[in-house]
Amino acid sequence: MSTEPSSATVRRGAGAAYRVHLGTDHAGLELSRSLQQELTSLGYDVVDHGPTAYDAEDDYPAFCIGAAEGVARDINDNRPSLGIVIGGAGNGEQIAANKVRGIRAALVWNESTARLARQHNDANVIALGAREHTPEECLKFAALFLQEPFTHDSRHKRRIAQIADYETCLTPLACEISRRDALARISVSA
Repeated sequence: MSTEPSSATVRRGAGAAYRVHLGTDHAGLELSRSLQQELTSLGYDVVDHGPTAYDAEDDYPAFCIGAAEGVARDINDNRPSLGIVIGGAGNGEQIAANKVRGIRAALVWNESTARLARQHNDANVIALGAREHTPEECLKFAALFLQEPFTHDSRHKRRIAQIADYETCLTPLACEISRRDALARISVSA
């Protein structure tokens, strides 16, 4: 069974209306270029946050934070946007992306985690390990992530709201008040 997605599969969910922000380091540069080409050919608006050339000494945080900031900016402007950050394993890249307020980055290592990142966590960025998977597997994971919708189940919305509220509070008391307010809002909207 082929792991390569067809154009129809990739376009089914989030669709080509999404802007996709990519960021990587030297370990993921080749994969990033391949994903950029594939996603562009499928009609996605791909924004490459670098690097533009191979440098074995480059540092991923700036590139991955740049991609995450691009997603956050687009979301703030009501533009459908998702991101993909790539490294050797994807761990540091996920951590860097998650430092950007409003970003929920998930490390994806199989088809299930690609789907669940969107379904349950409404992840807006995924991290891929270029040294852990073939380019075909990574394209499949990216396609599944891009096409999968968030379920909007109240339990998932509640959990995401708790994370978002914690992200914006400055003191333990503010966080407690924020959590209480978030739970009240979820109860009303559910």
